[in-house]
Amino acid sequence: MIPHALAAFETPATAPAWAEKEFDGRRVYIRTLDDQCNPLFLQDMWLKKSEVSWEIIDLKTSHCPFISVPEEVVEKTINAIERWF
Repeated sequence: MIPHALAAFETPATAPAWAEKEFDGRRVYIRTLDDQCNPLFLQDMWLKKSEVSWEIIDLKTSHCPFISVPEEVVEKTINAIERWF
């Protein structure tokens, strides 16, 4: 991964789309169990602070599962989407 632009950290975030009621029952969070950048306790804290319901998928991977286990990420994502329709 290449470094992020400083503006990504300094620009105020707008309202997140996932907070909208229309996404109730259609939110998935992939927790990365071996993440050294964002440890599990932080991920759990973010989920709780979001104050919405999430389907949680655990992957025993580090910070970038789309790099380390891309096939598993695709499989889990497609399975979730198929359940919604």
